[in-house]
This record gives sequence, C-alpha cells and structure tokens, in this order.
Amino acid sequence: MRDKVNVFYYPEMAACASTLKKAILFFDEIHFMDRPSFTFGSFGSIGTQSPLRRIEASFRDNGVPLFVHDAPGGPVVGDFHEQIRADVNDPVFLRRFQEGIKHSVTFRDLQIAHGNYGEAGTHENVAEKVTAVDVASALGVHGTAMELFEDTTIHPFDLSTAAGCAKTLISDAVLCSAKINFALSVSSKQGFIPLADTTPYRDLLGAKYARAMKALEPRTNQIQVTDLSFAVFDELVSAERLEQMTVAEVVRYRKESEPAREEFLEHLGVIQAKQASIGSDGDYAGAVDKVVKTEIIPAAHTFKNKLQTIDESLYGAVAKGALGYAGSSAGISFFGDLSWEKLIALAGVAGAYLGKAAIDGILAKRAAKRECSISYILSLDK
Repeated sequence: MRDKVNVFYYPEMAACASTLKKAILFFDEIHFMDRPSFTFGSFGSIGTQSPLRRIEASFRDNGVPLFVHDAPGGPVVGDFHEQIRADVNDPVFLRRFQEGIKHSVTFRDLQIAHGNYGEAGTHENVAEKVTAVDVASALGVHGTAMELFEDTTIHPFDLSTAAGCAKTLISDAVLCSAKINFALSVSSKQGFIPLADTTPYRDLLGAKYARAMKALEPRTNQIQVTDLSFAVFDELVSAERLEQMTVAEVVRYRKESEPAREEFLEHLGVIQAKQASIGSDGDYAGAVDKVVKTEIIPAAHTFKNKLQTIDESLYGAVAKGALGYAGSSAGISFFGDLSWEKLIALAGVAGAYLGKAAIDGILAKRAAKRECSISYILSLDK
C-alpha cells in the first residue's frame, strides 16, 4: 500500500491551467492557500483570497479532493525569519533566484507582478534591471544581502543605483523564500508534499539541500515525488495534448483511470525510494532529470513499441477490408491517422472487418498497459 500523495501548491494562491490539470491527474489531494500577507517592517505582501475558493466544493463533488486554506499574516519573526535570512544570505540561493527570473517567464511573473512601477518603469524594466545587477558588488558596505534589505536608506524599486537594483531583487527573494519555508513547514506538520511548477523552484530547493546536507539523514535527502511526477509528464505528454483537454475531461479521465493512477504513483514511489537522492552539490533539477532518463524513458520506449506493434497489426487488418469498401483517397488519408476514437466512429463502415482483430488488439493493449505503470500517462497522448 503506497503513501497518499497530498500536495501543497506554494508559488501562488492559484495555479495555471496546465499545472492544475497535472495535479488532478496525479495527486490524491490538492491543497492551495490564499495569498499570504507576510510583513518585514514596512515591507511585505498584500493578502487576498484565492479564486479557487469559488469552485473548490465542485471539485470535491466530482471526486477531486481540492482544498483552499487560510494564509498566514503579520510580521515574520523567530525561526521563520531565521530560515528566510539563511536563504537570502546564501549566495547560491540568491544567484539561482536571479537566474530563475532571467530565464523563466513563468517564474518571473510569479515574483514580479505585471504593472506600472512609476519611475522604475514596467515590470519588464524591473526584471531587466534586477537580472543584470552584480549583487556581490552592489552590497558595498553591507556584509550580507539581508543587511542591505534591512537598510531603510535604500529604497526598493529605486533602479537608478546598483544598490537599489540589488535591494529590489533581494526583496523579491525574501518573499519567495517566505513562501517556500512556509510550505515546507506546513508540509512537515500536515503530511503534505510541496508542489511547484517551474524549474527555478527545484534549483532553490537544491540550494537549501546543499546547505543542510550534513544535517540530513540519507533517506530524507530525496527529490519530491511531485517534481518527479511533473518531470515524467513533461517528458512523455505533449503540451498541446494537455492544452486540448478541458478540466472537465481531465477530471473524467482521472475517475475512469483510477486503478492506473494508483499504479503509476506506486511505481514512482518505488523509484524515489530506490535512487531519487540529491548529491552534495545540491543539483536538484539534475537529480530529477537523471531519474527520468534512466528509469522512465526506457520504460516509455518499451511501452510505446508494444503499442505500435499492436496498432500496426490491428489497423492493418482493418484497413485491408475497409479501404476496399471506401475506395477513395480520403479514406486512405483517414486511416493514416487512425485512433481508437476514429475506429469507434468508423463502426458503420469497417464494423464487418473489426471482429476478432479488434478484440485481440484491445486485449493486447490492456496486457501491455498492465506491464507498464506509466501507461496511465502515455494513454493521454494517444
């Protein structure tokens, strides 16, 4: 019996459509929180309710356990503050945060809200300035990044100086670190697994792992099954296929494929326990990629080859009879892109030629799927 995968999404109060669809397909429970109102002196974030609150009950009514929780508010103090301080004062963490803003549009939009920043310009101007600044040089007389952040004589979004650009970057990193550490704390207490959907978050977790490596037990030094699940999905299923599916279709696929989903997550749990660990360099994303390349892709190729052989055998038997009946170039083109949905639609034309070939093909497909737990995902792309 596998452990339940109950996830806690922490980058924002709601996820984009593709992330929500993936979460529905994979995880047992999906937890969100309202936008928190963390404050650090006069600086902080403005709390607000998640838009998912309006529809969370309907998800649960349709068999998807989705919950939205109240977010914390008020001054950040104590151990929580020290965790954030340790992150932001870590040059590796801060550099990976800066690189994330530079290279990932999704991550950038989560850290720098779209809008007009007055003299600083647009959010694009802000992003350009904070990704170009040399933080180490901009610290000047400040010994650490948090000392610059706490210096009230330097204002965030004053992009006319290097120190102002660095403080703007650090301020965003402070809020990002607060969300990460809050998610880790809640996950530890409630048994949730932190969930994020862009590679920079993996890199930031990797920096934290590298910093704490000596204190971690080997069994806890593992990648999250959430990150592994998303990496598998992105490797095997095209973004276009996911975009074509509505949320309602995703919910229905989950309900109709529940045994396969269970097998898929159980298989990932075995892989995670066997080898999904992070090296001393804290290369979190690299550890995820290694598992996908060594464990998932070979299995996917085996599965797809089996399906291809089955499909060719079945479709060949159907085409020999039905094409003789249809007798047109349109028919030939149609069979060139045959799927199970089209076979069903063709029942009136090709029904006489399906018979035993169709039944054997269906049984063979089912056998192949039982032999490969990732069929749950690969079947989406058929």
